[in-house]
Amino acid sequence: MHIVKLFLFNLLEKSLGIFTKLGINKKTPGAFPIYNFLFKSFWPYKNIIEIQGSKMLLNVHDESYAMRKTFEAYAFRNIHEKETTELFKQTVKEGNTVIDLGANIGYFTLLAAKLVGERGKVFAFEPEPKNYSYLVKNIELNNYHNVVALKKAVSDKNGKTKLYICDYDSGHHTINQAGGLEAYSRGREIKIEEIDIETIRLDDFLKGKEELIDVIKMDVEGAEVLALTGMDNMIRVNKNLKMFIEFFPLLIEKMGGSPEEFIRRLLEDYNFSIYVIPDDYDAKKGEMIKINSVEEIMNLCKREEDHINLFLKK
Repeated sequence: MHIVKLFLFNLLEKSLGIFTKLGINKKTPGAFPIYNFLFKSFWPYKNIIEIQGSKMLLNVHDESYAMRKTFEAYAFRNIHEKETTELFKQTVKEGNTVIDLGANIGYFTLLAAKLVGERGKVFAFEPEPKNYSYLVKNIELNNYHNVVALKKAVSDKNGKTKLYICDYDSGHHTINQAGGLEAYSRGREIKIEEIDIETIRLDDFLKGKEELIDVIKMDVEGAEVLALTGMDNMIRVNKNLKMFIEFFPLLIEKMGGSPEEFIRRLLEDYNFSIYVIPDDYDAKKGEMIKINSVEEIMNLCKREEDHINLFLKK
């Protein structure tokens, strides 16, 4: 029965792609309810699966198409950003303190919680309410008591801002502006909603404990410059800090920042060694590439849509 459902589900997915090319989409009268019914009927996966040693809840009945696509990706691949995941597993040690910025539904949070063990600690920041609710459910599902989940966005100031909700990808919600969502929509018709959220400076959150952080994973959809500014002291006082950063120049520019200046600060102000993690997203295949200049990394992101994952260490 599972094989039959998987076959029918894959056939449904292929059909959706054909219908989209023909101009039939979720706004076509009657089309989307039918697709929803078929999606739920033929869903071939369990609603709780094990990914990288932790349980994750996949809710096929969630009304959000973007969220269901996220669940489908995890269920189908059983891994996210393969090379980054493997390096993350090699980097995070038992007893470490890890910060996950842009935790989404908790993939790297759960991975970190398992790796650091009971003596370690994980702080997971996720401002979008639906993602946050699944993040908390996944933490509870695994009985991880070493994780603190916060429904806030890390930025350059404490206060409030707008979070713009992306309807085509549950991982692309962004603060302050919707320009990045529009620029990366690739011709999709999109509907952008906005909500009020809280922001916090990491330096203030960690005041008095700045030296205790071992690893930071940062995927904040263009707000990297803002987050970096808000953690300046923490970075300077940590001599062995390691970071995983998704570098997406287009989104940084749409946020009003400079991707070149962002890399310069990491290299020169904070003295990080920067490496491009191979294979994930638009990075070249093969071994990790060490970045020695701003020009080198910008040459790897020549197209507007290019983005890569970086590994940093002091």
